[in-house]
Amino acid sequence: MASIESHHGTLVFQSAEEAVIARFRNTSTGGLVVPIAEADLPTGYMYDKPFVVLKASDAAKLPDEVKEEIDSFYDQTLNAIVISLVKKGTTSAETTAAMVGDFSRKTGVHSLLKATSLGLPRPKLISMAGYATVAAADGIASVAVTVPGGGYSVDTKITVAGATGQGAVLTPVIGDEGAITAVAVAKPGWGYTGDLEFTVSDPGGDGTGATFIGTIGQTLNPILAEMIGVAEKLRAMIYTDGPDSTNEAAVLARQLIGSKRVAYCDPRSIKSIDGINYPRPSSTIFAGLQAKMDKEQGPHYAGSNMVINGITGMNRPIEYGEEANYLNFNRVNTVINRANIDGSGGFRAWGVWTCADNELWQFIPVVRVADLVNESIEEAFLAFVDRPQTLAQLDLMVMSGRNTLKRLENEGVLLPGSDFWLLNGQTADDGVQGILKFGMKFEPPAPAVDIRITSYRNYSVAYELLYDAVTGVVEIGPNIT
Repeated sequence: MASIESHHGTLVFQSAEEAVIARFRNTSTGGLVVPIAEADLPTGYMYDKPFVVLKASDAAKLPDEVKEEIDSFYDQTLNAIVISLVKKGTTSAETTAAMVGDFSRKTGVHSLLKATSLGLPRPKLISMAGYATVAAADGIASVAVTVPGGGYSVDTKITVAGATGQGAVLTPVIGDEGAITAVAVAKPGWGYTGDLEFTVSDPGGDGTGATFIGTIGQTLNPILAEMIGVAEKLRAMIYTDGPDSTNEAAVLARQLIGSKRVAYCDPRSIKSIDGINYPRPSSTIFAGLQAKMDKEQGPHYAGSNMVINGITGMNRPIEYGEEANYLNFNRVNTVINRANIDGSGGFRAWGVWTCADNELWQFIPVVRVADLVNESIEEAFLAFVDRPQTLAQLDLMVMSGRNTLKRLENEGVLLPGSDFWLLNGQTADDGVQGILKFGMKFEPPAPAVDIRITSYRNYSVAYELLYDAVTGVVEIGPNIT
């Protein structure tokens, strides 16, 4: 009860002890990061500053390479897309560096993190116009210690140079007596050639004597590697493309990715542009299909087994059956042309897979529904922050959590059996510090990807029914003479 001055009469105060209703975040917002040349940057637009496209006319001033990606998305569904333009370099290395960007200045792929602070929707289905395609063949694959040296401190830094290479981040492992026992490749970088030269600095100690040999080889695409961290912050799904050469090459490149945030697509699609067929990234198409399914059914439905609009073919045809199974089994999402019994067909997206190294997170809709639940609860419970810990408040918090999960169960987004509760591990020491610990359990429905039907002969019943129907009377129809 609020404290008031003396009053003769009746006053009503609204209690602050009330439940909250979770507002579910829009899961269908697209995200595009596209490099364009400085000469093509439209007036009024800035590099690394996201903007939103809500309809086709919003893209009127944008250069063709951006319009083509929007068109691939809008061929599937009309939807909000948050777009960030990045400066295209004069070389592929410069463009890669611009796409990788700087996390501290939020440039390149990191610029998508600016979206909400600019009043834009949070991008959830991200593609990069084919620039995060395949693995880099010229990154630093490994570094071997040839002489461990000694006296190195935890402040030791290792840098590397090699022709035009850039972007590698190396982390030394310091052992007994300050020896460098190993070097972890935190980021492989790209563009390295020739002999690698390593420099060791130790501002916090007097380390000396360590030498190394580095190996240049196939590594994860640096743009994709950087975007995975961005997607973790956004709770978003990345759609990226394979090499579009052979099935084996697609699988080999996919095996470099171990993130549940990545949906990997191969091969490229064929689009007609000004009457000429061009291979275009399939990743934006897959993102658009998922946005369509989000809007029509919900994020628990996968954007797979759906006819793709706006393409004339595939750059490498994939046959339904063994070929498609081989790719899908290795978590490569693809496109098939599966003709129906009635003769209708169409190119269909075929695959529901993430690149997760844990099979619990192998399905795209499972990851995305978990994101929806966690994000919705997290944001709804901000309303409870700084309220007093009373019995009524705690009960309201539990009730709010359970009601949110029950709403999702009723809509089929979650399977039955969800719960929300105050953890048994909550202690008085936690409470006096303002710490509250709750538990939440729920289960998204997995997609039905492997439907198995057992067929049986039924001859005994079939023949008995036939013989039981024998009457000795043959009815002659009007056309029988």
